[in-house]
Amino acid sequence: MAINTLRLSDNNLFIGDVFTPLEWGIFAIEKFGFFEKWLSGSTVFDPTMGEGNLLEAFIILGISKNLSLSELPIHNLFGNELNTIYYQNAIIKFKQKYGIDLSSNFTNEDIFVLKPRQYDLILGNPPWQNFVDLPEEYKEKIKQFFFKYGLVKNRQSVLLGGSRIDISAVVIQLSIKDFLKENGEAVFFVPLSIFLNDGANKNFRLYQVDKTSFKITAIYDFNDIEVFKDISTRYGLFHLIKNKETTFPIPYYRYENNQWQEYFASTFFHKTDPLSISKECKASNKNDLPKIILKKESAPRQGINTCGANDVFFFDNYQEIDECLASVSNKVYKEVILPKKFVFPLITAKNFSTNNFPNQTANSVLNDNVYKWVLLPYNQNGKPLDLSQLQQYPQLYSYLKENKDILINRKGTMLKALINKGQWWALLGVGEYCFYPYKIVWEAYGKSNFNPLIFEGKWQANQSLHAYIPVKSIEEAKRIQKELSNKDIENYLLSLKMEGTMNWAQPGKIKKFIEYQDENSLLSLF
Repeated sequence: MAINTLRLSDNNLFIGDVFTPLEWGIFAIEKFGFFEKWLSGSTVFDPTMGEGNLLEAFIILGISKNLSLSELPIHNLFGNELNTIYYQNAIIKFKQKYGIDLSSNFTNEDIFVLKPRQYDLILGNPPWQNFVDLPEEYKEKIKQFFFKYGLVKNRQSVLLGGSRIDISAVVIQLSIKDFLKENGEAVFFVPLSIFLNDGANKNFRLYQVDKTSFKITAIYDFNDIEVFKDISTRYGLFHLIKNKETTFPIPYYRYENNQWQEYFASTFFHKTDPLSISKECKASNKNDLPKIILKKESAPRQGINTCGANDVFFFDNYQEIDECLASVSNKVYKEVILPKKFVFPLITAKNFSTNNFPNQTANSVLNDNVYKWVLLPYNQNGKPLDLSQLQQYPQLYSYLKENKDILINRKGTMLKALINKGQWWALLGVGEYCFYPYKIVWEAYGKSNFNPLIFEGKWQANQSLHAYIPVKSIEEAKRIQKELSNKDIENYLLSLKMEGTMNWAQPGKIKKFIEYQDENSLLSLF
């Protein structure tokens, strides 16, 4: 179904601009033999060409081979660009540098509504931006295409704006379906999250669009190379062939110590899982990995999320006043008097680095090894206090009311649902499991070793920094900690090549090792 196109003449739309340096365009062209195929008559298309660097790379490569412009099939270079400024710059560049008019080969259109036309080869660098980060008007115009091209299985996940799918994934799917000939080839520069991250991009890893499969033949992980300046996300390129099936392992090349190292990429659990990178040329087997049996109530969790209100809920100092009250403070609030029963010790990196992991009793949060505290205006059943309960604690109610504007203006679909119910003091990541007597906790952000530890008592995990398994007995906690400490789990995490990132050991990765039990059966997540 057609949509109204956003055009630069109206609103100067810039989305996910990451221009490809010419030398890396040449690298991609030579690596997969595109230049020889172009000379032999193949058509080339860049669906989101920016100022035409990737297309220009063909000409530069030809000149470097002592071919004249008249010997090069420049009429077989085609490109499209949404941004009118970039589109016009591309036309001017080819005229001024090479005396070539490519205005009839270039289109200034949104790729989502450009009339399909199929080409032999595609070389592209689609916009790098998550759906949720797109301008709201543009998001409304293109959300249907995430469903149309198979990246979400129901419309609601996109309509809610909760998807972290990268727009590059849907541009690739569209390009394969509508602009690549049967058995055609394509190379795309991409954020490697579409291959290496859990969650949002998993449907891309079906490696098909509609009923058309495509084979990933190689992935290049730039790793140590700064190809794109000031881009912190991990990136690389990959090659595909239309109408062939992806098979494992996939050749995977990673730039390390000034040279390309050869690896092999596969999956242990499911085809749509993040790729696991190994030196061994064999398909992975989930049966080689340990399985941990848990009760459903002990599912891995992330820590408490204030949704941008850390200064309201997190404190650096704590001092008991009497049996009921404590004084807390941070850089914003120099002294806040709160009921002790709602203030909990918050785990920090220091609790892992000092090798001192204190037990906490139910009646006290005083300990030399507590470095932060968190306010949780919640009942022990994991439900937020209601207004009448809050009003029973004047100091707590007064403090939260003082910060009402900050708390109401926090963003997030799930949080907004609670705020709209009148529970504007709520947080995310809080449930009955937060108040279990034991937690097996590990650092899930920015690490390269997996080190699960038992925290007893009132300790709380912190947002995406930590993940944990909540349990009700010390025996169960010790068993789970021992099983999690199996070196094969750390080796699996390392094989994902996500060490040092925010995706190091988030709950989704650990859930792959877990089977849940109920009274009568074991329910496998695999």
